[in-house]
Amino acid sequence: MEELSNWVERRRELRVPVRRLAVIHAEGVPLHGTLENLSQSGALLNVASRPTSTSLDVELRLDGSGWVGAHTIRLEPASQRWRIAVAFDRVDPAMREAIDVTITAALSAARRRPILVIDDQFERRTSLIERLSGRGMTPLAPKTPLEAIDLLTRSQLHVSVCLLAPGFFGVPSNDLAAVLSDSFPWVTTTEISDDLDATTGRAIEAWAATPVAHIGAIG
Repeated sequence: MEELSNWVERRRELRVPVRRLAVIHAEGVPLHGTLENLSQSGALLNVASRPTSTSLDVELRLDGSGWVGAHTIRLEPASQRWRIAVAFDRVDPAMREAIDVTITAALSAARRRPILVIDDQFERRTSLIERLSGRGMTPLAPKTPLEAIDLLTRSQLHVSVCLLAPGFFGVPSNDLAAVLSDSFPWVTTTEISDDLDATTGRAIEAWAATPVAHIGAIG
């Protein structure tokens, strides 16, 4: 029973990296921002300005939107924005389930280790996928830039690393990297070269540095 109790407590406090939209409502003023991490008992939010109250109603846009009551436990400036750590006071059953599903998806991604492979050269892409798979990664290979964006917007996949081929369907890799940086700032990009062993090594190093990779196993 003690082991089960410890497991439940670790599961409750485990914070996983989550990139979703959040809206803070304090004194009736909406403050839009993003989630940086999430647990069953609280979250870390990134917003443009400091809320005027420590007692907050927070809309979390997970798989569907829901509300939690929360209070601020830490404030810190972050590159002209604010990081706000909150503890949940009120969570309805539907929101609790959505939080649990989101945490489970992040844990699953930590085990799958997804990497986006953006390359329109079939043979090179196939060889790179084989190498990544052989190293325990899960390569995702979109066929078009739009499909790549679609995969990145699927928050449940938790894609944090993207390999870019030079000139993917005529789009220079630095241009595509700039688009990804603007729209998905948490995604690390690295370029595909003809040295596939080196490319594979860079991909694995990039993955190892991501917040999702740092999630410890629960057991």
